Amino acid sequence: MHSRKFAERKEKSETKLFQTPKPPNPQTPKIGGTQMSYLPIPHKIESIKSYTPDVKLFRIKSNLNPAPGTFLEVSIPGIGECPLASCSHNKGYIELLTKNAGNVTQAIFNLKKGDTILIRGPHGHGFPLEELKNKNLILIAGGTGIAPITSMINYIEQNKSQFKKIFIYFGFRDEQNILLKERIKKWESVFHLHIGLSNDPNNHDYEKGFINQIIEHHKPSVQDTVALLCGPEIMMDCATKELNFLGIPNSQIYWSLERRMECAFGSCGRCQIQDLYVCKDGPIFQYSKIKSRLDNENSSQA
Repeated sequence: MHSRKFAERKEKSETKLFQTPKPPNPQTPKIGGTQMSYLPIPHKIESIKSYTPDVKLFRIKSNLNPAPGTFLEVSIPGIGECPLASCSHNKGYIELLTKNAGNVTQAIFNLKKGDTILIRGPHGHGFPLEELKNKNLILIAGGTGIAPITSMINYIEQNKSQFKKIFIYFGFRDEQNILLKERIKKWESVFHLHIGLSNDPNNHDYEKGFINQIIEHHKPSVQDTVALLCGPEIMMDCATKELNFLGIPNSQIYWSLERRMECAFGSCGRCQIQDLYVCKDGPIFQYSKIKSRLDNENSSQA
């Protein structure tokens, strides 16, 4: 008798654990003008462009139009899913700048134009667009961290009257690893844009140095200014110290964080930083609010 009741409770528990989550109800908040979805939806790949042997840009037909700084969960049946930041702000398509760094991204790399890919989202909180209005903006990115910054640049291009001066700083390892080069050339004619190469002694077309050094050489306006950063945390930390030195407080600096964002709604806990979840509370954080948590996380790992 007891064993039968236990089996029934176990079966109910497993059914609840593995059942497909219900779609969000009409009260589910909207991000980027689109209701968030926890169910993957098939989308068709329109084009694929290779930038390096391990980085490709996938353009996908979609009307999701994620808000700048938010992310999507991209999945391949039988393989898994991974979080990718939107690299565009457009009502007709999504662009995903993808680095081949694991099983899922390897499977994505094997896809071709016309193939179907599953996407759910958008998820998270993006850049604070209302707070950025009528401000000078500093946009800083390293490597594939250029993706969410690109979505912000697209938004700026569509809403130029809302912003003052735009200062952009990109960091790459060498010239061969410069991503979105054709777009960068266009942006150079419109914005104050500078590129730094950290490890390319033979190159003479771009400045040598890390992003903090490039910022030091080409100082931005610091009055009425907000900075948005995305890339390796050590890069963002160095750039933030330089911004602080120039007079920009942590309350005017926003970091885009990357963790193992698997569920995208704060349930699995894999992206937790103390009391915050990167997937749900971020991935964009005001640095003054996240700094102490990151310091504690780093000290506990030392």
